[in-house]
Amino acid sequence: METEKKQEIKQKDRKKIGMIFPGQGSQYPGMGKELYDKQRIVQEYFERASNCLDTNFVRLCFASSDKELKETVNAQTSIFLVSASIYSLLKEKYGVTPDIVAGHSSGEYAAVFAAGGISFADAVYLLKKRAAFMEDATKNFPGSMIAVLGVPHDTLKEICQRYDQPGSNSDVCEIVNYNSPTQLVVSGTVHSLDSVTHDVRSIGGKVIPLKVDGAFHSRLMNDAANEFAKYMVKVDFKDLGINLVDNMQARVIASNEDVKQTLEKQMSSHVLWWPSMQQLQDCDVIIQVGPGDKLAKTLKKEWPDKEITSVNTLEDVESVLKLLGKNVKRIEHEEICDRENCAFDDLVIVEQEQETEQEVKPETEPESKEEQEVNQVPEQEQEIKQQEQAMTPDRISQ
Repeated sequence: METEKKQEIKQKDRKKIGMIFPGQGSQYPGMGKELYDKQRIVQEYFERASNCLDTNFVRLCFASSDKELKETVNAQTSIFLVSASIYSLLKEKYGVTPDIVAGHSSGEYAAVFAAGGISFADAVYLLKKRAAFMEDATKNFPGSMIAVLGVPHDTLKEICQRYDQPGSNSDVCEIVNYNSPTQLVVSGTVHSLDSVTHDVRSIGGKVIPLKVDGAFHSRLMNDAANEFAKYMVKVDFKDLGINLVDNMQARVIASNEDVKQTLEKQMSSHVLWWPSMQQLQDCDVIIQVGPGDKLAKTLKKEWPDKEITSVNTLEDVESVLKLLGKNVKRIEHEEICDRENCAFDDLVIVEQEQETEQEVKPETEPESKEEQEVNQVPEQEQEIKQQEQAMTPDRISQ
């Protein structure tokens, strides 16, 4: 009964955790390197991904250029790898599991993986196929994407309509990502985006070109989405063990069929990110898991009083663990590397160590009646001695 009460108290004290996973555009050379250098779990995921796709992800993530990483297949697979490996580190080594997850665009694959809906190998396989079809689409229908800040939705919609020809693939200009109340993303043909950029800046808005090679989430991706759907039947999707908010409708889903339909259609569908985030509003802590911190910063700007953070380094992991009320300490390891002795820090959850020691330590058996009588003898002798001391002349005179 006492153990059950302690578990109930721990459950009540537990903070509700939301995790968000970034998509294409968050990549950068060196992403994940610090944790790769220090954590064997992360290294194992890099090895698995490299074997699955016959790609040297260590070189791609740590020693390639911005241009090489920007290529669709490289960006999507490497971002997923970094996100999945950091998530697995938090879960497997430190016991941090979310109550709800969401992924931005291609980041939805990492969210589905975290929720238990797809295996790691199947996810990297699908992302490679997805990226290949998207790259083909960008060659047939060149385009790009821009982020627009400080312009109301209705105003931006009116501007886009000036340069969009519905049903045409030569003049495309669509609002495709709703990232926050003040940040929208427009996707389309290059000349149409140039016109939108001019009009937005003329009214005081800000435009940021995105690090992508195509007009993703627009109708220019319809053919790619149709081709990609043929490969979905080869993957065994599972019902989710953790709630997931889908990009397409900003609703919580859990069935394998819903997951499959979402991933089939999201390539050419709009990303309702800000509406999706409303499903995480009651979380005590929101953690961006994966390269960079843009999603976390955007949310923090909208919800300044909420605990929102990102994880890319060991220091970030330490901050998250402390935020969740875990007592951690740093320890220094020394291991033999290929070239020289290497020393690096690691984190240990102190409470877990103490609980383990308590579990291992055998409980003391209750004393038998004979043992209790034997143990009482010294106590009785001590009482008699104290009474004799109390009867000495000095004690009586006092």
